[in-house]
Amino acid sequence: MYPRNNDLTSPPLAQVFVYPARMKFLAVLADDPDGSFSATELADHAGTAPSTWTNHRDELLDLELVETVDADGAHPEYTLATTTHARLLQRLSDELDDVIYELRDPISDAIGGFTR
Repeated sequence: MYPRNNDLTSPPLAQVFVYPARMKFLAVLADDPDGSFSATELADHAGTAPSTWTNHRDELLDLELVETVDADGAHPEYTLATTTHARLLQRLSDELDDVIYELRDPISDAIGGFTR
């Protein structure tokens, strides 16, 4: 495992950005940081096959970006970790969501049209 620290250039983030599937999984978790997902739900929301989650799960757990949640059912559930790196990804996701909302906001589009 990688040591926990506040160096945001350390390997955990580098090991995420090079794999689009990992970005998809973390985006799903960042959109609902207090929620948890089964492997099937996570793969479904990310638009991947369940085997893709299986291929990346252990690494995301080792990087301390994802945590296993004790679930009442027979299968584990996963949530965004509370580490510095995971919360940075959550903040980035929130910021990107705000930007995308503004870009698609019809009122902003209308106001922009009047100011040209």
